[in-house]
Amino acid sequence: MDFSKLTGQPATIDESLEAFEFKPEGYENGMGKPLSITMHPGSGTRFKRAVRKMHIKMTRANNEPDTSDDLSEEELEAELRQQDSRTCELLARLCDGWNMTDGEKSLECTVDNATELFIQVEPLRVLADKEISERGNGSKAKKSA
Repeated sequence: MDFSKLTGQPATIDESLEAFEFKPEGYENGMGKPLSITMHPGSGTRFKRAVRKMHIKMTRANNEPDTSDDLSEEELEAELRQQDSRTCELLARLCDGWNMTDGEKSLECTVDNATELFIQVEPLRVLADKEISERGNGSKAKKSA
């Protein structure tokens, strides 16, 4: 039985159709060629699922009482690093593939590897975040007058 037809709505969205090639200017893939990363836009199917996963992780990790009033400067810095790491992981979950190499062989595009890339290369993280946001805003349906 095809319930999508019965409800008059489309079936599950093929998220691979939402993906785009992100080619940040000035970045190389380890072999001197331009870096290319397959990403998913903000507000897309992959983005929504990744946000839900991150919410689950953060909810389970934040079962401690709020002690933000008495955090030391070192603890505040550690919290900032933790938040940046979460942002990097969210971006990594929107990454489908890349042409990254170690100079000789291809590096596997995993959530862990992509998270580490975005942690280590903050300007790339900022560019990727901006690009997925712009793509997400551009993919929203507009009302006609």
